[in-house]
Amino acid sequence: MFAVRIEELADANIDVLDTALAAAKRKRDEADVDIAAITAVVDARQLFQEHSQSTIKAYLKQQLNCSGPDALRIKRRARLFNQHPEIADVFANSRISAGQVDAMATAQQHPRAGDQFADFAALFVSQAERLEHDEFTAAIKHFITQADQDGAFNDQKFHEDQRTASVRVDDGAISMHASGGDPLSAAEMKRIFDLAVEAEAHKDFETRRKLYGNDALAQPMPRSADQRRFDAVHAIFMASVTAAADGKRPEPLVNIILDATTSLEVLARHGFLDLTTNNHDTNDHNRDHNRDHNRDHDDLAATDPTTRRCATSTGVALHPDIAMKAMLYGSIRRVIVDAHDVIINMGRTQRLFTGKARHAAQLLAVQCGYRGCDIPAEFCDVDHIEPWINGGETNQANSMPLCGPHDRRKHTKQLSGRRDRHGRIHLITPNGTVIKPLNAPDPQWAEPQPKPEQPRRHRQYTWDQWVTKHPELTNLPAPPHGTTFSDLRPAA
Repeated sequence: MFAVRIEELADANIDVLDTALAAAKRKRDEADVDIAAITAVVDARQLFQEHSQSTIKAYLKQQLNCSGPDALRIKRRARLFNQHPEIADVFANSRISAGQVDAMATAQQHPRAGDQFADFAALFVSQAERLEHDEFTAAIKHFITQADQDGAFNDQKFHEDQRTASVRVDDGAISMHASGGDPLSAAEMKRIFDLAVEAEAHKDFETRRKLYGNDALAQPMPRSADQRRFDAVHAIFMASVTAAADGKRPEPLVNIILDATTSLEVLARHGFLDLTTNNHDTNDHNRDHNRDHNRDHDDLAATDPTTRRCATSTGVALHPDIAMKAMLYGSIRRVIVDAHDVIINMGRTQRLFTGKARHAAQLLAVQCGYRGCDIPAEFCDVDHIEPWINGGETNQANSMPLCGPHDRRKHTKQLSGRRDRHGRIHLITPNGTVIKPLNAPDPQWAEPQPKPEQPRRHRQYTWDQWVTKHPELTNLPAPPHGTTFSDLRPAA
């Protein structure tokens, strides 16, 4: 059967394959909903006992020959759908992913935060339809942290207290292990490691260029990725004993992204900000102020939890108290954002649009803005949403991080960008197709239809041809053999 299906699809174009994939995904999602429904009935009626099983989890392991974690995942889905059938309906229509359903099931059955899930279920479904998997999972984690701050803090404190590391030499080879620690230390160590790996990669690029010259890109790297990671760890160790005695710690290694509400709440909770102060002494005025203050707190409690941010710029979730500690000690840069991830303050005194527009744009996202790409934003180029040649401004509101290949693809394929009403940027093909997951609804746009990008020449030239068109370049040294130039100016 599989071989026959391969033969049927072998000559299909990508549009046909996309349609087939969407249909297959819908069938799979419908089947998962059916399995959840059956599980919910067996669980509610305890029919698993007829198979001599004492739990629904054991029944699923027996009948589906699945692992314990898989059985637990099915059980959680069944209980989520049983309590919130509207989530099952959206999932059956293939508008959200299985991973997003599992994230909601985890939140709904959380021992402390679960009581508040029902109040936000409809909102979570809406968010799941428009957010990528990792973004939605982060939003759910923020909800759990906000709903159970004591528990979240205890979990992070436990990991900090249980931190450990070991380095051994076994038969002449190194063996290392480290675990635990607080989120900020984890983010800093990961950042240092990534920078060291990047440095090792640049060494390989340079070595390959020296060995092969203009043919370097067609040749393999001198070391494998695993070898570069090992050598990066060695470089970190050696740097610790070879650094100058008066060497200063680079700041900041880590950026913390907070929404304004969270930053105010944590400062007020620890007495660094008084939200109750007023200048009136009469009882009536005090009563009015207290009433307004209580209303403010009610508004804060009702805030969309998916707009809350308290994490590093690389996506590591933080408890607000840990973020406050970083703000006080100043070793970490804080970045305050509004509900749509627009930066409103960065650092102690630095304001927007004073030379940090590029860095601010990179902080708006964890990774490349092209769906499915995992390249960290810090290693991406910052591109214009509205093309500069069409009058797009060079500022934060008109920027998005794109890795090198996707930045070039955006221009060569004439993709345009547009914000939805939640602040997310979507890429759109010249024929108006939004790049989004299969079966996902079209975004609700916050901005008017942008002006179409002017058609471009997209013609490539050799150096000799380019100099012929631009005689003023005649006396410049020629670039490496094989270099070509693309003319991306609007067509005349």
